[in-house]
Amino acid sequence: MQIINMYERSACPQGACIVHKRSISRVYNPYNYIILMIMFIIMASRSILTGIFILFFVFSCSNRKVIRDSAVSDVQFDLPPRQDMPALRILDYKNRNEGANLAVWLRRYLDNGITGTESLLPYQESYLFIASIRSARLPVITQWLANYYPDRDFNRLAAQRVQKRFEQDLTDKPPDMVYGPNYEKAIKAAYGNTFWGAVKIDDSWVLAIPAVQEEFPEPEQSRYWGFILVSIPRETLEIQVHELLSKISNSKTKEGRPATKEQNAAFDLIKEHFFEQF
Repeated sequence: MQIINMYERSACPQGACIVHKRSISRVYNPYNYIILMIMFIIMASRSILTGIFILFFVFSCSNRKVIRDSAVSDVQFDLPPRQDMPALRILDYKNRNEGANLAVWLRRYLDNGITGTESLLPYQESYLFIASIRSARLPVITQWLANYYPDRDFNRLAAQRVQKRFEQDLTDKPPDMVYGPNYEKAIKAAYGNTFWGAVKIDDSWVLAIPAVQEEFPEPEQSRYWGFILVSIPRETLEIQVHELLSKISNSKTKEGRPATKEQNAAFDLIKEHFFEQF
């Protein structure tokens, strides 16, 4: 009976309190401290690593922005036609380290302009265009070469060629006087048009200086030039340009003055012979 009373006493509320105290003592076991510390260190380490990653990401993004801004500041797009460019002395070019020669189409272009490239046998049934860019940084050039798409970027090349055709035969009068408001309307239509059918044939780059500079130029005087060869079948482009020009006639100026009879006649004449020197 004494033993039974002792058991019952252990089951009393006080005993329950003892059991409760024991359960609490297990929570504050020294091993639990160690486990909690380890978990805290792991979480803190993750937080530190995450913070370091965020700081690195922000810094790298800001650094890329600075590089991009500084690179774009010296980039020149839409370089003038070959006949207006200075003669170049080439110091390096794409794939030279692999033993390759300068691309034939580019050599012809640098020596004789676009007509020199179009005279090559593979391209005689096509109109060729050269998109170009210049920068002091080769990565800027290579990125531009890799991201050029004719479906998106060819319109400007075609419109420039259309504008040049209107201007090339004139010597003493500006085109807006010869063709009147028809000229302005045609140029706006060309730049706003979406030309289709062009394909990118090849691209290349050169490191060069103007040939007239001293024999041993300073490094900062050299520039990278990027070139992209774009082709479009002659008939394909002619159909699109003829359709564009056929919609323009008897245009009026901003003040409402119509084109004169002479201006309309000059515009009709160049439309008939537009591709003879295109």
